[in-house]
Amino acid sequence: MKILELNKLCEVLRITPVPVTPIKIKRVVTSVNDIDNNTLVFHLNKKLTINVKKFEQLQHCYIVTDQPLLKNNLYLKEKFLFVLDIDRTYEQFIKYYRSLFSIKTIAVTGTCGKTTTKEMIKQVLAKEYHITGTVLSKNSLRFNHDYLMDIDDTKTYGVYETALTEPGEIIYSAKFFKPSIGVITNIGIDHLSGCKTLDNYIRAKGEMISALKNKGTLIINGDDENIKKIDFSTYKGKLKTFGIKHKSDYTASKIRFEHDKMCFTLYHKKEKYKVSIPCLGEHNVYNALSALAVLDILGMPLKKAITHIASFKPIKSHFEIHKGLNDSVIIDDTWSSNPTSIKAAFKTFNYRGNTKVVVLGNISYLGHFASEQCKEIGKMIVDYEIDYLVTIDQFSKQIGDEAILNGMDEKNIFHCHNEDEIKMVLSRLLKPNVRVLFKTSMLDNKMKNIIKHLIKDDR
Repeated sequence: MKILELNKLCEVLRITPVPVTPIKIKRVVTSVNDIDNNTLVFHLNKKLTINVKKFEQLQHCYIVTDQPLLKNNLYLKEKFLFVLDIDRTYEQFIKYYRSLFSIKTIAVTGTCGKTTTKEMIKQVLAKEYHITGTVLSKNSLRFNHDYLMDIDDTKTYGVYETALTEPGEIIYSAKFFKPSIGVITNIGIDHLSGCKTLDNYIRAKGEMISALKNKGTLIINGDDENIKKIDFSTYKGKLKTFGIKHKSDYTASKIRFEHDKMCFTLYHKKEKYKVSIPCLGEHNVYNALSALAVLDILGMPLKKAITHIASFKPIKSHFEIHKGLNDSVIIDDTWSSNPTSIKAAFKTFNYRGNTKVVVLGNISYLGHFASEQCKEIGKMIVDYEIDYLVTIDQFSKQIGDEAILNGMDEKNIFHCHNEDEIKMVLSRLLKPNVRVLFKTSMLDNKMKNIIKHLIKDDR
């Protein structure tokens, strides 16, 4: 972070009395657990207890609070800065700190693809600039403060994921990052436990308009039916589209698999460009289109951006292909699991041919839409001609039951209760030309162990 002067901060935040002696603040934190020398602490979580003994010994550590001291702590009074409303004062600090920098920031949201899109943009920009942004998919609100503090005078760009579990969170994150470019990759089914209805979820994603302060540039998936439900008619910024099925500002055509790459032709402003990305699936073509659109709008020549994106390093557990036992192929797509990403994985899996085995686990945040989505995914399994299904919990078992209702042979469905059963079933199925797709949550540690056990390279 940028080193700040405490007396200047007090003036900006209207904290009195203002310290007379110049004091440099090298860290700003939001938890009393992080007290340190030359640190300003916003006392947001009042359930935490201050380590008074440590606090006494620190140099230039100050706590901003709206709570009074107890009499036995009055000797520490000079280390506390009192305000009327700590939350409001913290918001003022966020606004002030962000205003110190002219850094251009990009916010990426969507049901799927936001991490890959964000990483594509970051990796390309990092070849020529100092950047900051979301680390992998650590995109929850609790990370916003640390990401803001990583902005300093050396950074040219910031690229952030603005995820949500309930309405209002994209707007909240925008207070930290103040994006000038926004991206909506797609809108499927997810986080309905927090948003309650699909319409609420779509509107929550549409908060990107407000996040951009109704200006800047908004880049949207022109093929996505749910994005089309959002009214952009009053948006006063620039609206750009990317797509495959419909003519867009950035359109992909002639899409093909080549070994472990996706190749396509990009059409933009009557020009066409050949693009190659080292990851599989039509969904990654969409991700590349949105990333290239951002880079183009930022002023990077498309030819240069396309050259850089060709060396993109895919993220772990994003349709990651490994050599498996008995000359099988193991595909780790366990980064996240929701109906939209499952469909994308099945579609990519289907291109690969050969015998197809899918291992499915639980999908979180579906709320009362869970049963409906089990039916949809069960039908998908049959539509995409999955040969064998392995289920590992009650949710995925329900998907298996729906697959049977749609015509799948129940003898080809295996419901497992523990890690040993899963290993036993898969050991019988693993043969040459067999491909196994793991589509479970990254939080399921037993799946990580099983995948590691089945990968030939790791034995």
